[in-house]
Amino acid sequence: MGIWNNYSNRTPSGVAGGLYDLTAHTVDSFCMEAEDGEIKCGMGVVFGTNPGEQVALPSEASTLDKFAGVVMNGGTNEMDMDGNLIIRGSSSQSVMQSGRVWVRLAADAEPTYGGQVHLVNSGTNAGCFDTTGGIAVNARFLTEVRNGIAAVELYNQLSVGGSNLPKEEEKTQ
Repeated sequence: MGIWNNYSNRTPSGVAGGLYDLTAHTVDSFCMEAEDGEIKCGMGVVFGTNPGEQVALPSEASTLDKFAGVVMNGGTNEMDMDGNLIIRGSSSQSVMQSGRVWVRLAADAEPTYGGQVHLVNSGTNAGCFDTTGGIAVNARFLTEVRNGIAAVELYNQLSVGGSNLPKEEEKTQ
């Protein structure tokens, strides 16, 4: 009979979709436009069919101006019988648009402090983050990989390449 003798006094670094620290941040609520369990906490999402109301996983057609933010772990979701957190399709979830948050990484991602953050927009890692490819978002990595997650600092996306807001001529139509 074995004895557990490998402990740590350290708490885990973070959880996907959790706050990294208490610096200023912007979080809004959106309806998930996905199947149950398709979107997970810590994944990046883009505006869905009704921008401002719905978000979805990114696709190859997604662009920076459609990036909505990172799905937060708000603690109000159900777990299945195996202890897996399931975000229900059409549920309302918090999405961080700017601030510091723990994100899910693509399988082989190896971020470094200060490195550019890219949102994967295709394949099985769609919605996860990496250091190359996909959509370069206005953000930087704050940590290296830790159990498949890393902390990032999201900046106002309006200051890079595009705008998440309707253009003046679109408002009047």
